Amino acid sequence: MKNVNLNELTNFIEKAKNDKTLLEKELKVEINWNFNEELPQMSCTLNYSNNQSTTFYIDQIPSLGGKGLAPNPIQYCLMGLGSCFLSTFAIVCSQMNLNIKKLKLTVKNKLNLSIPLNLGNELVTKGVEFEIEIESDEDMSKIEAAKEAALNLCPAVWCMKNSIPINVNIKV
Repeated sequence: MKNVNLNELTNFIEKAKNDKTLLEKELKVEINWNFNEELPQMSCTLNYSNNQSTTFYIDQIPSLGGKGLAPNPIQYCLMGLGSCFLSTFAIVCSQMNLNIKKLKLTVKNKLNLSIPLNLGNELVTKGVEFEIEIESDEDMSKIEAAKEAALNLCPAVWCMKNSIPINVNIKV
């Protein structure tokens, strides 16, 4: 599988077998509300390797009080969920030494706004659908096995399937 640093991954796994503290990673994201009504409602700058950063702009859809000037929070949520799953799937395929020539994921979600708008208690969503588009000469049973493994190993999928405590602290 191309574009997976399997050597680095394997080395990390070997180190983590002897030092479990390596398995814990703290992530922090700061999102700023923009009071300038000409701009999207929010921005978030993410810092990553080699002192690089990328700024994302977020704006709610008009029916939720935004202007639709940037992707909305649910789109980013689906992008995060989908990219986490797709990278996990690619890693599993790489570890299984599968020959993958093309790989694309489409994430679908149907949103119900009754709870966010305080107009009822229908489920916000009935689920998320992943559609994997793949080109490979591998036996379909191997690709299915990779899919099942990725569903069990993906951190974002785990977060969606399991209840996670959320604590909100207000700092003045």
